[in-house]
Amino acid sequence: MTFVFILIIFFGFLEGWFFQLQPELPLFGNIFLFGLINLNVILLLLLAYLVLRNIVKLIFERKRNILGHKLRTRLVIAFVGLTFIPTLPLFWLATQFIFSSLDYWFSHQVEQSLEQSVALAKDYLEQEKKDLIFDSLTLREEWLKSPLSPDIEEEKPAAALLGRYHLDGIFLADSQGKMLRQVQSGPLSRNNPELLNHSISRRITAPSEVETITLEDGAEGLVTRIELPPGDLSGLEAGGSLILLRTLPPSITEKLGAITKGYEDYLQLKMLHIPLKQTHFITFSIVTLLVIFAAIWFGFSLAKNITTPIQALVSATQHIAEGEFNIRLIPERQDEIGMLMTSFNKMVGDLRESREQLANACKALQQSNLELEDRRRYMEIVLKDIAAGVVSVDAEGRIMTMNKSAESTFGLQADQTRGRLYSEFLQPAHMEIVHSFLDQYRKNRQINFQQQVQVMMGSRPMVLLIKVSVLRDERDRYMGVVVVLDDLTDLEKAQRMAAWREVARRIAHEIKNPLTPIRLCAQRLRRRYLEQIHEQAPVFDECTATIIEQVDRMKQLVDEFSKFARLPRVQPVPCNLSEIVEEGIALYRHTHPNVSFLLEEKNRIPPVNLDRNQFKQVMINLLENALHALDGQNGSITLRLFFDPALKIVRLECADTGHGLSPEDKLRMFEPYYSTKEKGTGLGLAIVSSIVSDHNGFVRVRDNTPQGTVIIIELPG
Repeated sequence: MTFVFILIIFFGFLEGWFFQLQPELPLFGNIFLFGLINLNVILLLLLAYLVLRNIVKLIFERKRNILGHKLRTRLVIAFVGLTFIPTLPLFWLATQFIFSSLDYWFSHQVEQSLEQSVALAKDYLEQEKKDLIFDSLTLREEWLKSPLSPDIEEEKPAAALLGRYHLDGIFLADSQGKMLRQVQSGPLSRNNPELLNHSISRRITAPSEVETITLEDGAEGLVTRIELPPGDLSGLEAGGSLILLRTLPPSITEKLGAITKGYEDYLQLKMLHIPLKQTHFITFSIVTLLVIFAAIWFGFSLAKNITTPIQALVSATQHIAEGEFNIRLIPERQDEIGMLMTSFNKMVGDLRESREQLANACKALQQSNLELEDRRRYMEIVLKDIAAGVVSVDAEGRIMTMNKSAESTFGLQADQTRGRLYSEFLQPAHMEIVHSFLDQYRKNRQINFQQQVQVMMGSRPMVLLIKVSVLRDERDRYMGVVVVLDDLTDLEKAQRMAAWREVARRIAHEIKNPLTPIRLCAQRLRRRYLEQIHEQAPVFDECTATIIEQVDRMKQLVDEFSKFARLPRVQPVPCNLSEIVEEGIALYRHTHPNVSFLLEEKNRIPPVNLDRNQFKQVMINLLENALHALDGQNGSITLRLFFDPALKIVRLECADTGHGLSPEDKLRMFEPYYSTKEKGTGLGLAIVSSIVSDHNGFVRVRDNTPQGTVIIIELPG
């Protein structure tokens, strides 16, 4: 606000200075003066806005009952009242004085005197022009009677003409406007003749007209032209013209110019009569408002200097009551209020030190808790990310923790089991395993022990290595157990598969060699001795046929062993899985009319990288297994295809409505040489599992609803 005051005073000074220069620079001075006034008005409006803003702020402080508003209001009202009393009369007297002075300057008498002076100057010039025209006509008559000879440079008659008619120059020009001769007075001869002739010929347009001309030395004159007829009388064969020049006295021209300029300045100022009144009124108004606003501002400033320290103390006290001890007041004065602020700062410092000591103790305790929490969180992260399932049980048999792997194994959620007894969630078969561990603990009193078991977890057979660790505190009190579950299903399956492949390879190698000689010998005996033995021919024929049949059967078994032991290397290419499935169904649809074969595609199946020949073998083995489950009865075999775009997995399900499988069969059905058929080799589903594994897929089994079995194959899509 102080800066605005300075700007208003500065521009007010400029207004007064330009107003003094206004007679010398009328147009620029008035425009710039109005611009400064408008700028001052804008600044005054800005100042008014700031003052009104403080007034509105003071009103709101009164409504909100803020500390110090009463004192601030009284000070502002006092300063405004003291300012209004002398300022308003002075404003009225100054404006009346200026308005009366301006009315006197632009009165009717002054304007009438200036108009008469200008009219007198114009009448003088008109009379001079009339005299020059009259003299020119008289000179023409005299010239026609006795013309001057153009061959003579100076003649006394020409000089006599200048004196007789009060002329300063006579110029003779032909019909083309070319100067033939000129006679000038003494002062006029100092001008450049060529420039003088050019100026005279340029100003004269028509005969018997008078024009004003400014000569080279600054003097003004009147010039006119007289037409001369052609012939001897004028001395010019083609005719011409006579130009006369009469200069005006310098004193007369200066006075005429001063009268004209003074009248023009008066007319310009007369146009600004009302604006000047308005300008002075606005100027006095600005000064008056400036004084009033200055008083209001001074009242606000004084009130602020008194109430601000008190408000700061009250605000700081409230902050301390709310628990903020970083408050520090800055004493700006060395009076009683400054001493109060210094004492207040000392008191706050003592309180802050006491609070910091208490906060440090709390911080140390929190740090210990954070370290414990970090350790707990670290253990949770470790347990969450490890592949083994981990379950902790307290001394009362309540589940305390369960990681993701354990959740997946038991099909439970940790949030649902936490704090509840483990017996509420375990099946009877699982409880038998728990009882066996308890019996082992009672007998041996070991802290750590483990056992490998085969168990059904829901509908999924699993081989688990269960490790149990008993927890005891430093006083040897029982606190519970930690159970670690390692899923060995895939590992045991892979080990068993590798072992069986080695067995199959050796069996095929050892048995295949003698089978061919046995079959050939039986065939030779049959051909050679069948016709020679008449009485025992049927028996001999039956025996040799049985030998050949069983040898073929053993050879087929050996071929199955060889195929299982040496599956060809997978050569995957993009294939249409739907076509492979349909081709597999087509092989059995006509040979088993009592079975309903269905193919369901839940969504569009993208191309899958497969070894087409090997996957045909997979379809044949799956359908053979499903048909065996139906056992020649009516039923249905449903093949479902589904693509999961989120997991990018293609799922193939083969569901039959047969007699289903027992939990033990589910656990071992993909093992080599394990079969529920009387004449089965036990290699069909083992080959399926091996081929799917070579394609980076998974195969599992579950019960069908309402009856039967579903074999699920998942392949990367």
